[in-house]
Amino acid sequence: MKPFRKMIVKIIFVLLAVALIVPLAACDNRPRETGELPDDYVPEIRGKVKVSCINHLYQNEESQRGIRSWLNAFRNKYPDVTIETEFNLSDYAPLIASKTLGDLFYISDGGLGPNDTLYQYAVTNQTMMPLDSYVEAYGIDLTEIYTGILDLSYVEGKMYMVGMTCGNVIFTYNVDAMIEAGILAPGERVANDWTWEDFKDVCERLKTYDVDGQTLTQVGCAYNFTWQNLYSPFLYAYGGKWYDKENKRVNLDNENVRRGISEAIELIDRRLAYPVGTTMSAALQKEYGNCRQYNGCVFNFNESYTVLTERVKNYPKGVEWDCAPYPLFPNAASPCGCLGFSVFSYTKNRDTAAALALFLLTEDGQYALHSQAGGDVPILKKLGEQDFWHLKGDGYDGKNYAAFTANYENYVPGQLGTCVPPEVANIVHDGITKLFNSYCSNQSAWEDQLAVTQEKANQMWDTLYTD
Repeated sequence: MKPFRKMIVKIIFVLLAVALIVPLAACDNRPRETGELPDDYVPEIRGKVKVSCINHLYQNEESQRGIRSWLNAFRNKYPDVTIETEFNLSDYAPLIASKTLGDLFYISDGGLGPNDTLYQYAVTNQTMMPLDSYVEAYGIDLTEIYTGILDLSYVEGKMYMVGMTCGNVIFTYNVDAMIEAGILAPGERVANDWTWEDFKDVCERLKTYDVDGQTLTQVGCAYNFTWQNLYSPFLYAYGGKWYDKENKRVNLDNENVRRGISEAIELIDRRLAYPVGTTMSAALQKEYGNCRQYNGCVFNFNESYTVLTERVKNYPKGVEWDCAPYPLFPNAASPCGCLGFSVFSYTKNRDTAAALALFLLTEDGQYALHSQAGGDVPILKKLGEQDFWHLKGDGYDGKNYAAFTANYENYVPGQLGTCVPPEVANIVHDGITKLFNSYCSNQSAWEDQLAVTQEKANQMWDTLYTD
């Protein structure tokens, strides 16, 4: 009997192993979808799809409402579709490796964090299915989308991400301080077409000092010189071409690029801005006194619409605040980014997954998403002009929400990795960060650091494309 029992146990273990291995093998053999469609192909929108979201953005029911509204609107339009959601993911990597990531997954134009980029997901790892053929098959109209936002969805000429939000950087400001300085009259607000020269003039007039005449008690703005979305506009400000994809070069020594960087340096030299995020010398720290972001800074950069309510709480209680767009350089450059979704290249239902993603580019999809809590700024021009997406309630009515869509024709990508390979972008970012840190701590001349950064970036680009 014992040998027989042993044999039965072995058979059971073998069957269990087969039961575990066969699904994994089948999963591993799932083909990668290229997104290419045969001529006259008619997609079918039916069946089940899964939507995956990283948990740092959609952490609670309120933040998820906009996404769920978009999904419900799609279900109502296509009742034969079943949608499963997962909002609690901390890491996509194991799901990508096992090919079990959702048919759609959340992504941003900058990737998911400082160590990755959209380029890596799209090209290096081939995790995303291009959607160009489906745009044509479903007759999606791209002409109504803000061009700068649409551009962020493309990598090497193909659409890998469907942007859903218009995430341009704006400033909020202390209206009372502007009135007190005589810059604005009561009831007056900063114009949406104000220029960079206007901005510098305003910041100069807002400076105030302690009785010693040396310690600042108020400065024009808080500016994070080491954040890509806030230093990238300087690279475009005077028409400079800081990168050349055709010749695979970074051109930080371009005269107009250097002129743009010099504008940033001028903000520091003239003490027009408090340099948030930089390493300051003891002398510079002493000069800025107790000035900190929202404390002694009249203008404050606002990273995106979704954080507006939290950021303005930092103003002293009772202060009147409003919004202003990023000021216009001679070569206007308003930094922008976007959030969106991509179709997993190992999707089990490519037609429906593509349809759900591209539904975000339609008026119905955008309205459903942005008319809820957890929504953002619409990416369609006709919807951006409406007020359904504006914040409502005491303290939020009547604000200049047009600042979020003003000057949309001048959008430039805030993330360097949308313009050059990620390895090159990381070198440029590290170099520019060091440039501002060194300058604020009196360690080196900024021109020298720019030259060193260019050399390192081009060496890397050469390495990437050596035959």
